Amino acid sequence: MSNSEEKWLKAAVIGSLWGASEIVLGSFLHNLRIPFSGNILTAIGIVLMVSGHRLWPQTGILIRAGLICAALKTLSPSPVILGPMLSIIMQATLMESAVFLGRGTKASYITGGGLAVSWNLAYRIFSGIVLYGGSLIALYQNLIDYISRQTGLETGSYWLPLIILWALFFLWGAVAGAAGIYISNMASGKKPAFRISDPGEIPHLRSGKTSFRRGKLAGMRPMLVFILLVAGLYSISEFKLPVTLPLLAFFLIMLYIYDKRIIYRLFRKRALWIAMSIMMILSGFFLGPKAGFSTEGLKGGIEMVMRAIYVIGGFALISSELQRPEITRLIRGKTLSPLMNAVRIAFHATPALIDSLPQGREWRRPARVLSSMAGSMEHTFELMKRHNKTARKIFIISGKRGEGKSTFVSNVNRILRSSGVDTGGLIAPAYFEKGIRTGYMARSAGGEGLDVLLCSQVKSPDKELPGSYQFKNKAIEYGEELLSPARNKNRRLVIIDEVGPYELKGMGWDNALEKILSGSQCNLLLVVRESLTDRVIDKYRLNNPVIIRLNKYKPDQVAATIKEAIDRQGE
Repeated sequence: MSNSEEKWLKAAVIGSLWGASEIVLGSFLHNLRIPFSGNILTAIGIVLMVSGHRLWPQTGILIRAGLICAALKTLSPSPVILGPMLSIIMQATLMESAVFLGRGTKASYITGGGLAVSWNLAYRIFSGIVLYGGSLIALYQNLIDYISRQTGLETGSYWLPLIILWALFFLWGAVAGAAGIYISNMASGKKPAFRISDPGEIPHLRSGKTSFRRGKLAGMRPMLVFILLVAGLYSISEFKLPVTLPLLAFFLIMLYIYDKRIIYRLFRKRALWIAMSIMMILSGFFLGPKAGFSTEGLKGGIEMVMRAIYVIGGFALISSELQRPEITRLIRGKTLSPLMNAVRIAFHATPALIDSLPQGREWRRPARVLSSMAGSMEHTFELMKRHNKTARKIFIISGKRGEGKSTFVSNVNRILRSSGVDTGGLIAPAYFEKGIRTGYMARSAGGEGLDVLLCSQVKSPDKELPGSYQFKNKAIEYGEELLSPARNKNRRLVIIDEVGPYELKGMGWDNALEKILSGSQCNLLLVVRESLTDRVIDKYRLNNPVIIRLNKYKPDQVAATIKEAIDRQGE
């Protein structure tokens, strides 16, 4: 395992524990309606970051942990995940910066904790201004002036209350940093009170059928909603309510058409609507031209609420769009591959961590619980490291139609078998009659059994089928037997030639491939038409596949690459 991979796995341990604690304790605090629960959860994250960094004092590990914990936030059913994800990443970044500049001293951990919690205050102020606009600043200033007149206290500056509030936030974070030092000392050299149960093999991650629309106008819907968002925000400052209210209604209708779940969840947020109602009432009293309640001030409050609805809806739209398959394809490159591998392992380990964590009332002794979590980091890391070694490798040989993909993969298979790699699965070479290709054969990649005619070309193909070939039922049964998980349990590589239009429609080797992905951890070599590669990856949710273009490499080069990757699994 390379140093980079090891660092990402250690970060996955910290990030998974951080994410698991937020899920377990977050639900507990939410049910009890504990105020400032966000700062409590941030303090726990600080304790875990300090403990993790003191155990593994490596540069960059905290930022990596923040990225992984933020990725775990996508498990949230909330339509808006950007805010919490940004906060986690910023908290980890501030912590990492303080520790790096302070060279890992105790003072750097305490300072980093204070900065991490300070972000919560900065984010609330910034998000409030984004939601409600400059009117919020005016409301704050008028409210401070009113309090000064009523109490006779002169603040001297509008900044003083914010500075006092920031000092309280920083102090809370500094205490959390000091607690992290204390708890890491408690955990050092002691057997953890709990150990994560072995989650077993890392499964094939699937999310079912995609919910994104594929119609001709599908791509226009988010763009139209975004245009309405910009127009609506502009109209608030330029036009009167008779114009802005219908535009807001149209925006909500289009948002409902785009994804009705966003609207349902927006209107179920009772705390948000109560806060906005209070904001309108305060605006009526403190934003008017004269003392007392005024319609002019109430109008300003309504505009603030409208701005908030636009911004919340816009963030929900962006969050939804970030989960589109077209976006996920952008993160399959080599640059982000270590992150995605660590996230994949973290997603699998988190449920087991949640099951292992103390629940409910046991958190009344937080020091004991957190010291147990810190003490379990080494054990969790060993489990993740073992699963990383055994994680499935997926290779895709990609080429154009008629380019010789089956011949190429046959040569790769021959070289692999001659070098001691036990392969299995199916290769489908072309079948010729009088020099003309009329069909394809089903041939065992493992060398057992006879070739069977898989399909033959027909003059009048079924219009419902994607090709002009008629498949033989016995050949399909034979191929599914060659691809069965039981038959390939001990094989080091399973070949499927090919995965294409039929599989995308749920035919061909679709059923066999689904069984392999869900019922085993076999390494796979898939033959896929170049124009269909992205669709195959999306359909089967293939994790970090290595795509090999047919015309760029020779069979012996591909065989050597595959053998090296497979051999590394046993290291």
